[in-house]
Amino acid sequence: MANVIPFSFRNELLSGNHNFASGGDTYKLALYTANPYTTASTAYSSGAANQVGTSGTGYSTGGNTLTSQSVTTSSAVAYVYFADSTWSSATFTAAFGVIYNSSDSDKLVVVLDFGESKTGTNGTFKVTMPDPSTPTDAIISMS
Repeated sequence: MANVIPFSFRNELLSGNHNFASGGDTYKLALYTANPYTTASTAYSSGAANQVGTSGTGYSTGGNTLTSQSVTTSSAVAYVYFADSTWSSATFTAAFGVIYNSSDSDKLVVVLDFGESKTGTNGTFKVTMPDPSTPTDAIISMS
């Protein structure tokens, strides 16, 4: 499976529902052991199946707030950047991540497929965001 952009995100983006600029909306990254969302999904749900467990794992339901967000344009590509997201003292496995807009009804932005299950065992679990020096590789880009 590959990353999934929900159909609703496209409409919401063009309708002005998402503000990715610095100081704009708040976005979060939740982690999952298997993907509970499809292109027809519209919003993050704390009750969705397969979210990483919270008991003694270093993970809290809803995930981490993403930081250092910005929108940049480079030639003909506009892209969104977020800083890497880390969980300390992590003991869990995740195969998917979900970025959602917690400022606007938890609207889904993108479902990230890590390609395989990644495990942290009493250490730091880190989701590395793409290097912003290559805009077409950004987590969200338009050209």
